[in-house]
Amino acid sequence: MPTEPEFDLLALRTAVAAAAAEHPGTWQVRTLAAPVVTVAVAVPTPASGSTAVRVEPGSVLPPGGVRVCGHALANDHLTVTVDADGTLDLLGADGTRLTGVGRLVDGGDRGDSYNYGPPAHDRLVDAPTRVEVEVVETGPVRGGILVRRAYDWPAALADDVDHRAAQTRPVTVETLVRLHADEPFVRVTTRFTNPSADHRLRFHVPLPAPVAGSAAEGQFAVTERGLTSEGGWGEYPLPTFPASSFVTAGPATVLLEHTAEYEVVGDELAVTLLRAIGAISVNLHPLRDEPAALHLPAPGAQSLGREVVSRLAILPSAHGWRAAEAVRAAELFRNDAAVRRGAAPAAAPLPASDTGIRVGGGDVAVSAVRPVAGGTEVRLVAMAPEPVHATVAGPFTTVDTTTLLGEALAREPAAGELAVALAPWEIRTLRLRKQ
Repeated sequence: MPTEPEFDLLALRTAVAAAAAEHPGTWQVRTLAAPVVTVAVAVPTPASGSTAVRVEPGSVLPPGGVRVCGHALANDHLTVTVDADGTLDLLGADGTRLTGVGRLVDGGDRGDSYNYGPPAHDRLVDAPTRVEVEVVETGPVRGGILVRRAYDWPAALADDVDHRAAQTRPVTVETLVRLHADEPFVRVTTRFTNPSADHRLRFHVPLPAPVAGSAAEGQFAVTERGLTSEGGWGEYPLPTFPASSFVTAGPATVLLEHTAEYEVVGDELAVTLLRAIGAISVNLHPLRDEPAALHLPAPGAQSLGREVVSRLAILPSAHGWRAAEAVRAAELFRNDAAVRRGAAPAAAPLPASDTGIRVGGGDVAVSAVRPVAGGTEVRLVAMAPEPVHATVAGPFTTVDTTTLLGEALAREPAAGELAVALAPWEIRTLRLRKQ
C-alpha cells in the first residue's frame, strides 16, 4: 500500500486483473501496509494559534523530558511509581507524597438515578486477583505505563437487596498512566467493560492526613465544602458532591475531564467512575422515607456490556488548589491541541506559526473564545475570592465590554494588549476588534 494520502483503487484493480490474465490459476493475495511508527513530539504552539511541523529523521532530546526507570515515570515536577498492587505512588517537586492512588473500590448500589443506596450488608471489592504492569512509552516527551488489574465483582444484588449476589463475574480494568514532559500532574485513564449490575465503582486517592473539607470547581466558582451535607424531608444527607473541572482535598487535586461525583471518605478522596442502577426511582430506598418519583425501570442505566472509560489526572501540592494553580492545570488537562494532516507537497516550505488570543493571569479561567461579527469574543472568569488581574493580548485595536448576551457596555482602545481587573468570581465578556 502506498504511503501517500492518495490511493487509486481503480489502478490497483486494473493491475491485479492484468496480472491474473497473464498468470491464470489460483492466486493467493496479500495486502501489506507500510510500517507505521507513532512518536510523541513536543511542539511549542502559540496560544489560540497553530504551528506546522514536518517529520524528518533525527534525534533531539528535549530538556526536562520524561525519564522511565522500571515501573517509574519522572520529570522535573513529579515522580510516579506503580506499586505491586497496581496503585500509584506520587512524589511532587515540593515534597508532597501521595501513596495508594488509584485504589478501585467496588460496592453494591440499591439506589436509583436520584441517590446512591448502600446495601445494609454490603460487600466491597478492592483487592485485585491479578496485576500486570507493562511499560508502553519510554519518553522523553511522554512516558506511559499500562496496568491491568483483574477483579471478581458480584454479578448483581441478591434477591434480598441488602446483600450482593454470591455469583461473581470477572472483569479486567486497564489503567493507562501517562506523564508528559513539563507537566506537574499525571494523567490516568481507566477502561473496562462492565459485567455487573447494581454497583458503584470509585477511584480512591488516599490523603496523608485527615482533612476538614474539600474545594470543587463548578458553576464559575470554587465551592468549599465540609464533610457533611444537608438533609431534610425524610432524606438522609448523603455527602457526595459534584465537581466540574477539579476537586481538591488536602494536598491532592484531581483534574476531571467532565463533571463527576466525589466524596471525602475518612482520609481518602473518592471519585465515582460508574454507578450502575436499574431504575429512575425506587419505591424503597435506604436513604429516603418516600419515593422520589414513580418506580420506573431503566435497564440501560445498568451499563451492562458497555465499555466505561474515565479520564482524570492527579496533581499533588502541599498548599491547596490555588498554590497548585489548579485552574490553569485543569485547562491544560482538558484542552489538548488539535492535529490535522497537511496537504502541501513534502518539499514545500512550512508556513509560519500564527498566534491568536493570549490570556494570562493567576486564577483566571477562559470559558469561551469564539468568532463574532467584527472580531473575537472572549469570556474571562475570576476563580478566586479576591480581585485578580488578567492580561489579554492579540491582533486587536479596540475592546468592547458586553453583557453575556452581547449587548455593548463600554468601548476602549487597546493596541493589541489589555489589562483587566476582575472582582472576586466576576465573569467578564470582551469583544476584541481589529478596527
